Amino acid sequence: MVAPRRRSLELIPNEGTRKMTFRKRKKSIYKKADELSKLCGIDVCLIVYEADQKKGRAVQPETWPRDPTQFKRILNKYKDSKDTSTPGLKRNFDMSDFYEDKKDHVDEDDEKFQNLGKKIFEEEYPTKFQNLGKKISEEEYPTWDGRIDDFSQDELTELIASLESKIQVATKKIDSMERYMGFNKKQNQCFVRPIKSLL
Repeated sequence: MVAPRRRSLELIPNEGTRKMTFRKRKKSIYKKADELSKLCGIDVCLIVYEADQKKGRAVQPETWPRDPTQFKRILNKYKDSKDTSTPGLKRNFDMSDFYEDKKDHVDEDDEKFQNLGKKIFEEEYPTKFQNLGKKISEEEYPTWDGRIDDFSQDELTELIASLESKIQVATKKIDSMERYMGFNKKQNQCFVRPIKSLL
């Protein structure tokens, strides 16, 4: 069985065709809402605004159910469910709540990360690594390679180009990590940005 071909969803350029499609789709949505309400025994409410091409004209929204008292009852029930002070009602969770919840989680993670960084650099770093510098000797980790003294001009240029390329990669990686971890530029940072050029 062949999967149905996906239709690209984009604005219909012809206004007449667009209005006719809107009316057909709107009728279909009302029918689906009615079926959902009857089959599942739930309250369904729709508010539909038709796109107004003529500026300055007020657009009256269409509502479903058509009966205004029934529509107001469902709307008030929804508003009451948003009120957290009303006891015994389940709290409604809509898209704005979803994004607010996501933001709260990101803020919590950011705070945890900052606290972890503070703990590492203020508590653990001094005790674990304060003697590390003393252990590193010039023999084990030399600061200069004597072979570079014998490099030709071309070899030095090639070495500098290679180092600058690696610095660019490291800088991009640091920028990526800063964006991911949400570092605040004004606070102490864990990363030291490499020198842009050796020349």
